[in-house]
Amino acid sequence: MEREKVQFREVLPVAIVSWTGALLEWLDFYVYAILAKLLAKVYFPSEDPLASLLASFAALAIGFLFRPLGALLFGKIGDQYGRKIAFLTAISMMMVGTIGIALLPSYAYIGIWASLGLFILRIIQGLALGGGFGAAITYLGEFTPDHRRGLITGFLFTTAALGMALAGNIVSIFQSFFGKEAFEAYGWRWCFVLAGSLVFVVALIIHTLYKDTPVFTALKQIRRVTSAPIRELFTNRHYLWLFILAWIGVIGAHGPIWYTNQLYVSYYMQQFGISAGEASKILAYATYIALWTYIFFGWLSDKIGRRPILIFGIYGNALIFPLIFYLMKNYVDPPDYTMLFILTAVLTYFNGVGYSGAMSSLLLELFPAKIRATAIGFTYNMGYGVTGGLTPFMITLLMKITGDVYLSILIWSTAVPMLMGLLFIFKGWETRGRRLWEELSAGNFTHKALILEGSVTIGEAMKRMQIEGQRIAIVLENGRYRGIIEERSLLKALVTGYTTATPIREVCIEVDAVLDSARIIDAVVLIQQTGVKGLAVVDKNQNVKGYIDPRYVFNEVALISAGLKKGFTERVRVEDFMSAPITVSDNTKLGDVAKLLVEKNVGFLPVISSETGKLVGVISEKDLIGILCCDEVSWEKPVSEFAIKDVITVSPESTLKEALEKFIDHRIRHLPVIRDQRVVGVVSVKDALKLV
Repeated sequence: MEREKVQFREVLPVAIVSWTGALLEWLDFYVYAILAKLLAKVYFPSEDPLASLLASFAALAIGFLFRPLGALLFGKIGDQYGRKIAFLTAISMMMVGTIGIALLPSYAYIGIWASLGLFILRIIQGLALGGGFGAAITYLGEFTPDHRRGLITGFLFTTAALGMALAGNIVSIFQSFFGKEAFEAYGWRWCFVLAGSLVFVVALIIHTLYKDTPVFTALKQIRRVTSAPIRELFTNRHYLWLFILAWIGVIGAHGPIWYTNQLYVSYYMQQFGISAGEASKILAYATYIALWTYIFFGWLSDKIGRRPILIFGIYGNALIFPLIFYLMKNYVDPPDYTMLFILTAVLTYFNGVGYSGAMSSLLLELFPAKIRATAIGFTYNMGYGVTGGLTPFMITLLMKITGDVYLSILIWSTAVPMLMGLLFIFKGWETRGRRLWEELSAGNFTHKALILEGSVTIGEAMKRMQIEGQRIAIVLENGRYRGIIEERSLLKALVTGYTTATPIREVCIEVDAVLDSARIIDAVVLIQQTGVKGLAVVDKNQNVKGYIDPRYVFNEVALISAGLKKGFTERVRVEDFMSAPITVSDNTKLGDVAKLLVEKNVGFLPVISSETGKLVGVISEKDLIGILCCDEVSWEKPVSEFAIKDVITVSPESTLKEALEKFIDHRIRHLPVIRDQRVVGVVSVKDALKLV
């Protein structure tokens, strides 16, 4: 069995819907950013224009500041219930916030309630974007092939810049349509109506047509989904260090750069007399011509690595700010729109270096699957939502302190990112080449195997399996993998005419081995299809690495322990899920017991007194193998001589919780269900796990 292969046609529709959903989330979020100065008059009227603008920027910033909380909220949903549901819920929430702003009365009508209402709606938008974009990165990223991750997720990273550019275009179009006075009076509301309505359409498409990612599906199938991703992120030292490294050294360092390039440059031009409409238009078209860079540098990171791209994106960009903003001051009076466009385009080109598929790939490759949605969303939004989102507010605040907008930009957008980026330079590493399936590959679920040559006899094999406590053994022929043997297959061989002197090559099960790089879920499917109790794991040179035990894959002990904490286990009775018993009488011959185990495909039999009908013992497949290892034991002897007399049982009225406790305490897998000392049923670990 080979490692997974992802078809482009499988990724394409997911990429389209992820890209569209993320784009519209950014569009909804940034319509406010573009209209911040206008909305300052509507919701924060003041005699001091700068104070009014600061209040409006505070509403802008609060949306950003709530993004990390949204990332934790929707990250938990994504890691516990699925990437799709997190993405879908987040964009639906964004629609509510955006339409809410469109309908919110102004300060002139309801006073301070209008200001508070705007803050609440911006919080809703911040929560939605905080959860939505991290979920989108995870949702798309887990569908992409490893060698194309930077390229494909690079398309997703165009959405932030394109969303802001489209927001600028929408504002410009509606402003032209309504005229300046009508637009400032009520026309601006239609920008929010349009943006919110488009999101609703995409939410319907995702809900109707798309499924969850294969990685999350695998986590769910092998029961490795965590119920506490937030706690794991903050209490696991390794995970916490990964978060700090990515937040401070990469995302946080690039946050002020991105928002200076993609937002504050427009305010900067307005400071020197360029109209809001013209500044937005310049920024929008400069963004459009630079969108290819987000994809190109993602593709390049697939070739040369994430690290060099990201370092250049931080330091190259930060160091060009002093030159660009110095030159820009010389072309605003009189306005030279051509030069302003060229200078703005330089910034948007540089934006595509750091904020590209290299960034999304780093995040995807850095964190393990079980906390990936939470970790990516929180890291991304702490960087871009906090240090990045504070950019307009911080530059405006520094300008109020220093009286110099140029100096304020150099402090916040050049000095701060360069200092933060030092952490990644000195402590970061290259992640390119890491498979998102790595932790879910067969090699990570491999146990040490008992390896036997095909010439070993059945009798010798049974003894070795008993001594080493193995349920299966791997059979080699001339040093090459041939197949497996297991307890039940050996019993079957003995009851069908083979003897303990038969070489195991004649009775081994010839089932495919799996590569250590193959997905564990594919190995599980093969186990289920073939009905074996385990599979051999080999490397690319066909050297045996061990074997896969489905009991470990499905994490049975952890699941039973977790089930003990669930309240419903005290309400479910054993009689509700027990199976009809298959039993043998105490005078049944060992040979007949072996035949019954093989024919019924069971591993456990209660032994019943032929006189009273009461339970007198049990015998298991493993017990029988141990008995038959002794050469002097006759198949004609009664099972009563070998049955385990000290039997752990439950009654039909016992609870599921009691059964689980006995499975754990006594390390057993089957329990006879007894009423008046008579067997009325059997419960197994497998039965119990279906419920918990």
